[in-house]
Amino acid sequence: MSSPHDSALSFPEPENITARRRRRRVLTALGAGLAVLLGLVAVLHFSPLLPVRDMEITGNELLTDARTDELLGDLYGEPMPQVGTAEVRQRLQEENVVADVEAHLELPHTLHIEITEHLPVAEVHQDQDVELYNEHGEVIRTFAGPEQLEAGDHAAVLIESEAALQDEAIFDAIVAVLGELPEQARGRLESAAAESIDSVQLELADGRTIVWGSDEDGAEKAAVLQAILASEDEAFTEAEVIDISTPTTPVTR
Repeated sequence: MSSPHDSALSFPEPENITARRRRRRVLTALGAGLAVLLGLVAVLHFSPLLPVRDMEITGNELLTDARTDELLGDLYGEPMPQVGTAEVRQRLQEENVVADVEAHLELPHTLHIEITEHLPVAEVHQDQDVELYNEHGEVIRTFAGPEQLEAGDHAAVLIESEAALQDEAIFDAIVAVLGELPEQARGRLESAAAESIDSVQLELADGRTIVWGSDEDGAEKAAVLQAILASEDEAFTEAEVIDISTPTTPVTR
């Protein structure tokens, strides 16, 4: 005699229930994996096992090593995942000499920092000091006392006219003109002066004087000056004064 169990029929589980169970297992596994990943990220982010121990800084010619140590020294010992370009830039943002900065990490403990500096376009001699200025008229480095001997490695266009040193507007006008010039053209200059904001003059190292005038049409004047400096025409090479205040019609005398 057969038992009731022998005659019971076994029906397969509906496909939709099987699919739901499969999805539930997959989601559970994904959730567990995500939790582990987030935990690992949190551990790495706050872990004292990956502190900054070394900093490799490049590009700082005017910003001294002592100053970078002073500004960035607190990053030593910080967890590496918490240190990046934003943190470095924040510490250097008040330095007029710094134009840009980038940082990247090298495991296990090194922070690489690349600094881009503003080029000095003008220099002023004050008593025993040499001050270098960027194109915005900001002091980017002062060589004080005996340090002024080092300024020769970063020589810029000298501004020494009394009017420029006493009147900020005139000084800014000269610096704005110098900032318009390509580095190659600026390197041919010895000094710059002005008695007013509309009377900027540039002295070439070979003794010729360039009458620039106001800071209007700066790009056009810069292009004309470059062409004149490259020219072998005696009208320009033998001239004592070259007036480009109206860039479309340069005048020599």
